[in-house]
Amino acid sequence: MKIDIFNADNKLLCSDHGLITCDILEQSRGELYIKTLIPIIDVVSVWHPAQRRLSPAFLPWLLEFDCGANIAYPMFVFLDKNYHAAYSIALTNCIDDCHCSAKMNQELCCYELVFHIAVTAETEPFEIFFDQSHEPLADVLQCYRNIVMPQNPDYPAGAWEPVYCTWYAVHTALTGDYLRSNAAEAARLGFGTFIVDDGWCFDENKRVTPETLPDWYRDIGDWQLSENKLPGMKAIIDDAQKLGLNYMFWVAPFFAGRRSRLNEKVSSYLTDLHEGQRIIDPDDNTASLAAMENILSIFRNMDLDGLKIDFLDTVLPDVKNPHCRPARKYIKELVSRIRAVKPDALIEFRQNYATPVNAGLATAFRAADVPFDYMDNFNECLQLRLHLGDKVPIHADPVYFNNCESVETVGRHMIASLAGVPMLSMELASIASEHKKVIANYINFYREYQNILNSGHWRIESRNGCNVFAECSNENGTVIILADEMFAEKAMQNCRGKIAVLNLSGNSFTAEGTVFDPQGNLLENNIVPPGGRVVRQ
Repeated sequence: MKIDIFNADNKLLCSDHGLITCDILEQSRGELYIKTLIPIIDVVSVWHPAQRRLSPAFLPWLLEFDCGANIAYPMFVFLDKNYHAAYSIALTNCIDDCHCSAKMNQELCCYELVFHIAVTAETEPFEIFFDQSHEPLADVLQCYRNIVMPQNPDYPAGAWEPVYCTWYAVHTALTGDYLRSNAAEAARLGFGTFIVDDGWCFDENKRVTPETLPDWYRDIGDWQLSENKLPGMKAIIDDAQKLGLNYMFWVAPFFAGRRSRLNEKVSSYLTDLHEGQRIIDPDDNTASLAAMENILSIFRNMDLDGLKIDFLDTVLPDVKNPHCRPARKYIKELVSRIRAVKPDALIEFRQNYATPVNAGLATAFRAADVPFDYMDNFNECLQLRLHLGDKVPIHADPVYFNNCESVETVGRHMIASLAGVPMLSMELASIASEHKKVIANYINFYREYQNILNSGHWRIESRNGCNVFAECSNENGTVIILADEMFAEKAMQNCRGKIAVLNLSGNSFTAEGTVFDPQGNLLENNIVPPGGRVVRQ
């Protein structure tokens, strides 16, 4: 495979070279263009890490995305009709700002690929990864991870605890009564972690609406508790921790709201005003370190168990004006200082920056926002598993549904969340008792099958761009999440030992075994309803 490497002056430095050496970096003049051609032979789709889910069978004229230490990584995988990897190419430098593009060339019957990457004084030699094995996508990504993430980090036990989050339930309309009552009910239902999302650090109570969104983050950046809104917060946290809950706060360290005191300290912004805030340049030490000190202060003073660290991907990659390395330096320092206070602190990252090189920085990697959409939640969890592999705490986006939903659909919501560690964001005092039974049923199921789901090997079966089922298995048994009931027999055919099949699909199917409805009630037949499951020894 011919690979041409050009510097910033468009000078050809070398060809047919799978390693970017010190000599090439020295001649780069701050940028490299790594170019090659991928033949369009038995190719029906393209996968890349900036996607939130598997794409349908479709060949676009142009694909492009930006990546760096805090967002995605430089890779394209061209998939054959079986959704196996016909051609895969990637850079093992996942840190520097990079623009990735694939442009269809009809005359040459190929894609023209370009990785345009920034080179700084800190850039080290790296490899160009290439594979044309036609192996499953997950297997090829594992080969890539063996280079960039050769060893899985250790994660604290709390990383695997089911999570209650306040966000969808109330947005920032937080009260002490709400936090107390929902923490108590979450603990009764079997949750182990409680996240107080946006809203704890300003007085205003509000919901996301077309009227509030344009100036939403105007008060963000100082990271001081709103005593007017949440008096006695330390006692609220202490009481929740006595119930066995880990307690976390939401923060967004690169945000400076227009009404925040932090805004007065910022000398360099990366963005214009958007939704009431601008993005701090991580190289602006005065502002960025002030934000860090405020975050660490609230973490210590409230004796929190962890932080949901959000919007790290808002420092956007830019090859001409790179900021990904400073962003990574800042994030690593913040995480290190959090762990100096509490070594087993829980740290949540979200989907865009849940990448192999960040696997050791956080303890949970959460799907992006998909309220109401259980199928997208399922698919995004599987995308995260492609990025990070087995035995990494993937967290579902919080389950959130209309209170008028059917029991069967609530069952599907909970089943979809089991593609990761389940998370919920509902006002628990207002949901129907039949819905609570479904939630408790699947939290109990997660507890019972946790040793499989968290330490087993995940396998994803896809057809025509859809994930039709996902299987997790180890020596203790197999859990299958079935998104298409037509694949029930295929999903179970090679399984040994204890099998649990969860029906995420919209239709019933017939299977031998013990059948349960969405609330966990035993059914006296072999028909597995939507939102239910079958267990076979």
